[in-house]
Amino acid sequence: MNELWKELMNATRLHVRTAAYTKVAQSWRDFDFTPDFNRFYLIEDGEGLIRIKDIELRPVKGQLVLMPAGVRQSYSAINEQTYTKYWCHFTATIGELQLFDIMETPYLLTIEDAILWEQWVSLFRALIEAAQSTSLSAVFRLNAVMMEMVACFIEQAGDIRFNRSSTIVDKMYTVTRCMEQRLNEHLTIEELAGLVHYHPNYFIQMFKQFTGRTPVQYLNGLRIERAKQLLSATELTVSDIAEQVGMTQFYFSRLFREHTGFTPSAYRQLYSP
Repeated sequence: MNELWKELMNATRLHVRTAAYTKVAQSWRDFDFTPDFNRFYLIEDGEGLIRIKDIELRPVKGQLVLMPAGVRQSYSAINEQTYTKYWCHFTATIGELQLFDIMETPYLLTIEDAILWEQWVSLFRALIEAAQSTSLSAVFRLNAVMMEMVACFIEQAGDIRFNRSSTIVDKMYTVTRCMEQRLNEHLTIEELAGLVHYHPNYFIQMFKQFTGRTPVQYLNGLRIERAKQLLSATELTVSDIAEQVGMTQFYFSRLFREHTGFTPSAYRQLYSP
């Protein structure tokens, strides 16, 4: 399952809608709405109330809040000491799914380490600068900073769980598990699509949405990774390895070079004592 999650994370598309640094007014409030985007709030000072689903939060200085898309939420000022915060609105999707639907994380992080706090402040400042820039390169910087922010959040959140309740995720798991177990067999698109009761054309489309690769590309990637393990850890011949991953030696050698830049024999020499 871990390999599928990695593929899903690799296929995640991030888009920043807006980013800013704000001292909110006492009129700052909205109740029981369900946004189609995520929010990060980095609280620098002040007090307030945030409710996500039925969980009430009162974030304070030094805390980071994630308000995920597609979830009922509310927020409001509670006194004159309103929030001063860095914030951004962004989407994070994998095909038709929201990232934080299939990745369950805490809504609140406490950033006690001064170095980590400065890192978050620097990331938000870079995000705001890129969001306000009109240069062509700003789009790449914006996406790069947002990717770094999500990566930092995941690393620091600690208790990350993946939700397999989504039908499409469960079906993709079924297919990729079959691929892993039958690398030495000739698997057709029709057979793989039949595992999850999809039409082959629809199956290819959905598989690519959720992994970033076609079924054939994904399967070949698994075969090359298995071959790399066998080349570095066994004395099997290249012909035997090709057979174990379900390919002719000629096709295997060509595909291996396309993926790694090395012939199988040259790759093995890298690991020779």
